Amino acid sequence: MYVRLSDIEKAARDFSAKSKTLRNYHEQLNSEVDAIKSKYLEDIKAASIEAGESYQMLLTLINDASDLFKDKQSMTIAGVKFGYRKKTGKIEIPKEEYTIEKIKEMYGEAADAYLNTKVSVVKKAIDKLPADVLQKLGISITSNSLEAFIKLTDDEVQKLIEAMIKESAKVAE
Repeated sequence: MYVRLSDIEKAARDFSAKSKTLRNYHEQLNSEVDAIKSKYLEDIKAASIEAGESYQMLLTLINDASDLFKDKQSMTIAGVKFGYRKKTGKIEIPKEEYTIEKIKEMYGEAADAYLNTKVSVVKKAIDKLPADVLQKLGISITSNSLEAFIKLTDDEVQKLIEAMIKESAKVAE
């Protein structure tokens, strides 16, 4: 099939026009969402403060009534679960180098089970080496080839389009 540059130009203009329409809808949606958010913002702040105070009151009451939770550590009322639970411990290693040395002393060759010793190639640095050195290192380079792509200069619309394409693909599956 023979494709003329004028066909590509026409398709690019068509895509640009449809992207602008999409951008306009997206901007209109965001504008309306922002208006709705600002309409409720003060109420949300007030409700957040009230909920925080209510939470603190409930927590204080639970702390003051630990004897009520001896048989049953927790309960649920009106969709709120509360009570007591075991606190999970947290490992803290203040002097990691010291701990590493002690693990090596105590466990010898088995210390690897307790230590991360990951070594990996830094590809950005390797990329600067000449081809003959890469070959000696056993590194191969995939052939450079060209591929078609489409990307808008407006990143926000591009992301929106990519998200819509992914969503369409999910629906098609």
